[in-house]
This record gives sequence, C-alpha cells and structure tokens, in this order.
Amino acid sequence: MEREKTAYLDFLRVTACVMVVCGHVTASYIEEVPVDSFTFAVMDAFDCFSVLGVPLFVMISGALMLSENYNADFKKLYFGKIGRLVVLYFFWMMFYNTVNFIVGKVPFSLENVKQEIVLKALLGQGMYHLWFLPMMAALYLVTPFIRGFTRERNKCLWFLGLYFLLGILIPTALLFDFPYRTIVWSLYDQIDNYMFFSYLGYFVLGHVIHEFLPGLKRGGLLALGAVGLVSLGIEIHVCNVYSVREGRLSTILNNPLLLTAFLSTAVLFILGKHLHIRGNRLLEKLSGYTLGIYLLHPLVLAFGRRLGWNTLFAPPWISIPLSVILMTAVTFVPVYLLSRIPGVKKWI
Repeated sequence: MEREKTAYLDFLRVTACVMVVCGHVTASYIEEVPVDSFTFAVMDAFDCFSVLGVPLFVMISGALMLSENYNADFKKLYFGKIGRLVVLYFFWMMFYNTVNFIVGKVPFSLENVKQEIVLKALLGQGMYHLWFLPMMAALYLVTPFIRGFTRERNKCLWFLGLYFLLGILIPTALLFDFPYRTIVWSLYDQIDNYMFFSYLGYFVLGHVIHEFLPGLKRGGLLALGAVGLVSLGIEIHVCNVYSVREGRLSTILNNPLLLTAFLSTAVLFILGKHLHIRGNRLLEKLSGYTLGIYLLHPLVLAFGRRLGWNTLFAPPWISIPLSVILMTAVTFVPVYLLSRIPGVKKWI
C-alpha cells in the first residue's frame, strides 16, 4: 500500500530529471540565437518550463523525509544521507575539475593539481549543477528539527503562508515598478528573511500536498491546471518581452523562487499525485537512476558539443525534445553500467 501511495513520486522524479536535462540542453545554445526570433521564443519557453525540475526534486524529498513513516534517526540521517551527499559533492567536483584540467591542457604539476582540482573543489568552484547537493544536505540537516511542527497541518499552512509572502510574493513584486516600491524594498530588506528565501518552503510544501491534500474532483484539477498553465505562460511571456527589450537573454522570472514558477511547480506536483499511477518495477528502477543522470549528464553534453552536436539542426520544437531524449538516453548507459558494479550504485 505504501508503495502504491508513493508511486507517483517516482514518476515525478523521472519527470524532474528530464526537465533538468532539458534546461541544460536549452541553455547550451539559447544565447546564440537572436532574441527577436521565433527560435529564441521556443527555446526560452523550454528553458522556463525546465526551471521547475529542481523544486520538484525538493518537494519529492520533503514528501518522503517528513513523512511519519520515515526513520529520521540522527545517525542514519547525518552519517548516511548527509554524509553521502558531502562525499558525492566533493568527488564529482574534483572529477569535473580533473576533466577540465585535462581538456584545458594545463601543464601537469603537483601545484597545478592542488590548485585546479583540489583547492577549487574546496572553494566550491567547478561544474555548475553540483550546487544542488549542498542545498539538499542543508535541508536534510534541519529535517529532524522541523518534523515536529510538520506533523500538524495548521502549523505547516502557517509556515507556508509566511514563506509565500516573504519568500515568493514580495521578492517577485520587487522585480517590477509599483507605487511605494522603494519603501517596501527598504522595509523588506531589513528583515532577515533568508530562511524564507530558500528551498525550505518547497520541502514542506511537498510534505503538505503528499500527506494532507485531499483528493480533488475533475473540476478542481482542471482549474488548477489552468492556474499552472497561466502562471507558466506569464513567466515565458515576461522573460521573452524583457529579452527583446534588453537585446539579450533575460531570466527575470525564470527562477524557482518566484511566483510563477512556484505556482506552476505546486500545480504539477498536485496533478502528478492525482494521476493514480500504479507502482511498478520499471518506474521504480528508472527513478533510482535519476541521481546518476543528474550528476553525469553535463559531461555527456560537453562531449556532445565537442563532437559537433547542437540544438539548431532543426526547428527548436523538434530539436530540443529530440536532444533531451538523446542526451538522457546516452547518459543512462554509463549510469546503468556503473550501477552494476558492487558498492557503486549508492554513489550515483
């Protein structure tokens, strides 16, 4: 029964993984396209949609780790999950720094190895996507301390209300001009709001939707779907308008911690829950490979570019989906092979 209850999370995890790959595929060439072209508009739409991938991952983790059924033993959490993330972060940071060291043809010396591989990893300088690991480690660190209030629906809703106001709504509004904006900005800037301007809200939101949201009827789901589409449409339109106005790619609303992405991600998660997906071994296995694909896909993208691949070989509404499928499938192969090595699977 528990497996059936969480099967949709496996589906959402696979979806989030594909969205992250899509974002990086799109970002590879979007700045090479004229901002006033149809090609740019389509690529920008894919880019805006893809930004929902990371918050989806966070919501899935919140749904699982804040559940009463999850064993939040300190030793298991701190030396197990968090320790694993720390090791993964520094291993893959040094791995990518080593690749850059070799490809960049930096003269080999112990000093260069120390500077270009080890020191850069310790300073957090390396592959762009690895920031996700320490961010998740920070959420896991606070998990035992927030599980108390997350068992109560009302306390969760109060927290999410504050998060929505201080971490989502006001920061979004402050991006644009409105009467008394300077005063609002000054007052807001005096609040120590880091806790709210983070992914912690998504972590709790995933738990609330998973545990407390009742089943919705078709009309309610259609209305939510419309909210999600309108929010995403506004994000895409505003980013495109600002890009044309500024003559370069604008990501003004292309941010998971802003209103349009927040609404779209929440709707996507709710709709996923209502798909009534049956648990099956294939979906569970595919879900288990998503971390490895997340970690390794930038290397595959880099090799693809060196071999001449780009997303401009066809209209973007064709080339981007095909590229995402190809890159995900190609990345899956080494991840699958590595997972067959005893003791390696838990590290990818």
